[in-house]
Amino acid sequence: MALSKVSAAGLETELNPMQEGDDMPSADEPHQLCWFCHKKPATHTHTQTNFSEMVCATCLDRLQVQHDYEHAWLHFLELENEERYDEVLAGIDAFLEANRHRDHDQWLARSVAMSRSMVLFEAGRYAEADEACDAWGRFPFDNVTDRWFHGSAKAQIVHALGRPQEALAIFEEAFSHQDPRYDSSIPYYLHWLVDFSDAVGQPVDEKWRRVAEAGAVDFAVEMPVRGSLGESMLALAEMTQGMPSKREREWKAKHGGGTGEGEP
Repeated sequence: MALSKVSAAGLETELNPMQEGDDMPSADEPHQLCWFCHKKPATHTHTQTNFSEMVCATCLDRLQVQHDYEHAWLHFLELENEERYDEVLAGIDAFLEANRHRDHDQWLARSVAMSRSMVLFEAGRYAEADEACDAWGRFPFDNVTDRWFHGSAKAQIVHALGRPQEALAIFEEAFSHQDPRYDSSIPYYLHWLVDFSDAVGQPVDEKWRRVAEAGAVDFAVEMPVRGSLGESMLALAEMTQGMPSKREREWKAKHGGGTGEGEP
């Protein structure tokens, strides 16, 4: 097991802060409040690839610093691929210091803490990665998928440190936090549950069957039947790759399909 390489695409980011079931905004709709925070008056235009949103000045800063950090990772990733890990760490720390005044909601500080943990893991510096992961975990989780992502990373580090039973317990604790709004993400995380269970030589606990079934329901598929619960989970994860979630299906039904631009 290994953490995925850190990249702009792999950052724990989501420009769209809306919860499941929210309607996508349209550039043609009037905006009285900021599209991003839904609290302050919208005074500036923030443009994405497919459409624009009206946001407040604070959120414009927030979205721009996220864009800049993700762009910077194109360079950091090149360094990481060359195993120049200290340069990556120095680069992300310098970015944080230079942009701390723009980090209004600590998104950048949290992302840098996450990045440090993953880079140190990639470098094989597991004790340092463990400390960095703990620092990352001290930031509030915006939703359960943030918690699952952190839990899977922490568990991988602990497993690498030779404590597989503890790794399983860490992941199970994180994954025990469930929210039906994020059922579509469940299949993605099932392989970690299988991997950590296999590492300690035990089958996946039956208590997780209902969680996996909730993921299947979100994708409108039947839970696969295989020789074991773990094998069924892996089959479900493979089956649902690239499939539209419940939210995506509802959005298309409401908006009549179309080209897919601006979809959730």
